[in-house]
Amino acid sequence: MKYRESGMPSEQMWDTFFNPQRILNLMDIDKSVNTLLDIGCGYGTFLIPAANLVSGTVVGIDIESEMIDACKIKIREQDIANIDLICGDISTENTVIKLDKYKDAIDYVTLFNILHCEQPLYLLKNVYDIVNSNGKIGVIHWKYENTPRGPSMGIRPTSEMIIDWAAKAGLFLEKYVELPPYHFGLVFIKKS
Repeated sequence: MKYRESGMPSEQMWDTFFNPQRILNLMDIDKSVNTLLDIGCGYGTFLIPAANLVSGTVVGIDIESEMIDACKIKIREQDIANIDLICGDISTENTVIKLDKYKDAIDYVTLFNILHCEQPLYLLKNVYDIVNSNGKIGVIHWKYENTPRGPSMGIRPTSEMIIDWAAKAGLFLEKYVELPPYHFGLVFIKKS
């Protein structure tokens, strides 16, 4: 299911909102991460640079085949060998089955600009089940203020809302990060 207000602007515009390398570093994505799952990988904004930071594999999932195709082109052009792509919806059994080969290996999941979805708690619970027992979940989202892009204020979550949903899903806040000018970041770990 495509999430509400999840349409992507042009890649040229999208790239002006982020410094992916800086954000990934602040969100604790480095060689200590073996297998990273990027849910809603889009143009590969974070997927591609993450492949250079982790020690193992980066798996990108997107519901739109056009986004997967855009990532495939970049992967081929940059000759990146440690990225796997899945076209699918993380909330369907079929996509979860495709992740079976990474069972117990996924130690970081990114949920970047996606928790304005219809059922954020369901998504967080699903991610809880996917990430291994030592895993982390990184969330970034648009600040709850006027920004040049992002979901409407009526569905835009605050950091407090996300922290509350995450706690209900069994996740503990490890770190809050300011990501100026438009975003904030949250890093969660599984509760034992």
